[in-house]
Amino acid sequence: MNIKSGFVKFILGTLVLNVFLFLFSAASAAQSLPVVQPVQTCAQLGAASFKTGIDVPVRITGAQELKTEQGTFCKISATLSPEIGVEVALPQSRWTQRMLQVGCGGLCGDINLSLSNASGCTPAMNGEFVVAATNMGHSGGMMDASWAEDPQKRIDFAYRANHVTAQFTKALIKAYYGQQQKYAYFMGCSDGGREALIEAQRYPHDFNGISAGAPAAWFSQQNSFFHGWNVVANLRADGTPVLLQNRLALLHDAVLAHCPTLSGVKDGILHNPYACPFSRSWFRQCTPDQNDKSDCLTAEELNVVGKLYQGAAGKNGQQYVPGGLPVGSELRWPVPATAKGSSMSEMMALPALQYVLLPGKKQNLSKVSEFTLNDQSFARVAELASLYNATNTDLKPFRAAGGKLIVWHGLADDSISPAGTIAYFKGVQKFMGAGNVDSFMRLFMLPGVAHCGNGEGPDQVDLLSALMSWTEQGKAPAMLLTGKTQPAGLQTSPEQKGNTSSAENASVQFHGIQKPSIPVAAPAAKILYARPVFPYPYIAEYNGKGDQRDPGSYHAVKSEAYDHIHLNSPIRELSGPDNQKNYTVKDGQLSVMKQ
Repeated sequence: MNIKSGFVKFILGTLVLNVFLFLFSAASAAQSLPVVQPVQTCAQLGAASFKTGIDVPVRITGAQELKTEQGTFCKISATLSPEIGVEVALPQSRWTQRMLQVGCGGLCGDINLSLSNASGCTPAMNGEFVVAATNMGHSGGMMDASWAEDPQKRIDFAYRANHVTAQFTKALIKAYYGQQQKYAYFMGCSDGGREALIEAQRYPHDFNGISAGAPAAWFSQQNSFFHGWNVVANLRADGTPVLLQNRLALLHDAVLAHCPTLSGVKDGILHNPYACPFSRSWFRQCTPDQNDKSDCLTAEELNVVGKLYQGAAGKNGQQYVPGGLPVGSELRWPVPATAKGSSMSEMMALPALQYVLLPGKKQNLSKVSEFTLNDQSFARVAELASLYNATNTDLKPFRAAGGKLIVWHGLADDSISPAGTIAYFKGVQKFMGAGNVDSFMRLFMLPGVAHCGNGEGPDQVDLLSALMSWTEQGKAPAMLLTGKTQPAGLQTSPEQKGNTSSAENASVQFHGIQKPSIPVAAPAAKILYARPVFPYPYIAEYNGKGDQRDPGSYHAVKSEAYDHIHLNSPIRELSGPDNQKNYTVKDGQLSVMKQ
């Protein structure tokens, strides 16, 4: 495929500031399928028994009509043994033979049917999808980890819950409409992105099309060494933090002053942060006797900054994570607000280390710094990588099944390093061949976009329409059209922050405010400007003329700087084919199942 010549021809009319733009029209992106009506009532469906085609016993706990502006759904609530909570919303008059299962974020624990990255997708906005979601086998907040003392719940969270939810949803569809769906989709971001990759890797026949956003694919290292390093690298010997939030704007401004955007537009959006490795020379260093430090960074702060960009590493150069915090993400770095405060990374890492990531019962840890980041600790965490991680590079079964996979990640992500997603994609290419991968899997890196959205870059994108077009019509996405809809920063008022717990604040920081659980996509929001995003390793470059807000004023260029991303020992050993195992519970402990 000639990417450069093929991509440049996509032209749109000039945009006018603050107009409405629907980023994809699903009327043309996806084929029109006939509406199928139910063959029984919602009450009858709720009383049905499902004993075949599902790997676990099913207990339906509720059947009710859910009224929305786009029509009424039959919402079925159920528990799949032992404690996998599931909700499925089935349209009563508008079903067009598609199902969509949505992932969750953090450590899950809640059921939410809301659709993300589908604004502008007509069938989704019209309420034409059967929509399903699960709590991943346990109840609680997104930062709660106490459930992991139950080994079966670890298995359900790791990979089992979404699979049996898909089986149950398909059984409901067959019973309610008298026929199976024509297309099944899965979309998720953050842990939902990990869940999406798990489905492609472990259960290649569950879904026809999958979208995996900012995937926590290296899960066992993500909440241990990645977030743990953000904590300990920022501590003095007395346990007080060095770098505080009030220094981040200064840091970000210096980065933008020295790093080219590579787009040809000076808008502060870095199109490939890996083209601009950190240098201490960017910053004016404070003198030891300087009182006013408002325009400089101390040597101590610069040491921390270098470590956070680098990511967790050993004294002898061991690489414990695929990458650190990316250049350009500084405004949202998870460092404390005050000298006595805690960081978002600590709120993520501590419960995971106490309950989830290490074999056995709850660990005797009261703070992250008690978990030494060395080879021995890496080996302990890696014991369960084959349970949790989604870094299996063998996607041949998914490709053989005809599946299509869109992976995407914000290049200014402060919670999950985009380097990990790029490294995984490169691993799939190495194992399967780049040409074979291009036929079913595309990676899109969104400039200036933070974790699953927000940030300085344009983050509104209709991934569902692109996925449907590829799955149903064979039209591979030559580009994604993104729009900028709101100012950067956490969309939480001071009043909201004051009325929530620290764990809730951390959840909002990394995963955003939870949307209402409604199985219908919202319309595309008003945008300030739009930009094209081309498949990795291409970036968008301004043509040199035309409206810079118009996506038609950009063309694709290959960015060689992505080659700067490498995996070294020991993290590279955790990516490759056949690196996942199936588990069971034996004598109250996790046990690897015999193949």
